[in-house]
Amino acid sequence: MVHSIASQDIGQLVRLFSTPVIFRSVTPNRFWDADTPIGVSDIVLGAWFGPDKSITAVTSVETDSVGDVQKVRYRMTVDLESGPSVIEQVAYYSQRDGKITEMRLLCSGFRPL
Repeated sequence: MVHSIASQDIGQLVRLFSTPVIFRSVTPNRFWDADTPIGVSDIVLGAWFGPDKSITAVTSVETDSVGDVQKVRYRMTVDLESGPSVIEQVAYYSQRDGKITEMRLLCSGFRPL
């Protein structure tokens, strides 16, 4: 998922999620929900990491599990119109047959460097 976001590859991101999917996330100013892979990509690559944002580096990726769910935490540096920023997201997800069926994600928001 992290590499799909960093390369802004919509097709690759969509292929990671099942239909239907339960996607719930919270950013500093809003709650987000989607139930289709396209809905997830519209949020992630449309709203959060759209064409006005340039991801310059993935600086950290950690994976783990918590009971029966998987966890991924990643940090990226991003060039915004206002200047360079860092963002971190933590996601807990379940999968079946190689597809993500449910994801809960928390975002730090874009923080100035």
